[in-house]
Amino acid sequence: MLERIRRRRRAAEPSQMPPEMYEMWARLEGQVPPEVEQMRAEMKAATEPAPVPFVDDFLPPELRVPSHDQLAGRMMPWKQPLVLDSDMVACAECGAYRDWLILSTRDQIWLRCRAGHQQQETRLNTAWYNRHARPADATHATFEDCLRHLGH
Repeated sequence: MLERIRRRRRAAEPSQMPPEMYEMWARLEGQVPPEVEQMRAEMKAATEPAPVPFVDDFLPPELRVPSHDQLAGRMMPWKQPLVLDSDMVACAECGAYRDWLILSTRDQIWLRCRAGHQQQETRLNTAWYNRHARPADATHATFEDCLRHLGH
C-alpha cells in the first residue's frame, strides 16, 4: 500500500511529468481565476469598517461630576468612634471621640469634631479614605456649604 502511494507521488512530481504537461502546469501556476479576484475584493470590502459619524456622547456640563484634581478636597461623616492602632481617636481640645467629619485634602487627612476643632491624622492616608468613602452625593462651592450639608 505504501509503495503505491510513493509511486503516485513520484509520478505527480514536475520532474516526472511529460514536458507538455509540465509547461502547462508552469503557465497556470501563478494565475488566479477572475472569480477568485472578485471574491477577494468583496471580502475586503465587507471587512472594512463603515465610517462612524461623530456623536458627542459626553454628559451635558450640568450632569458631569468634577474629577479629583478639580476639587479642593472631599469629606465624609464618620458617626462611630474611630479606632486606629488599637487606640480610640479623641479630639485634642474637647475630648470628643465620635461623630467626626473626615476631610481629605492635598494627600492629608484631617478630623473635625462636632465642636469645630480640627486635627491632622497622620495614621490615615488617601487610600484609607478612598476605601471607606461612599460616592459623593453633592458638590459644594464653599467649605461652609459642605458643613451645612453634612449637618455640622
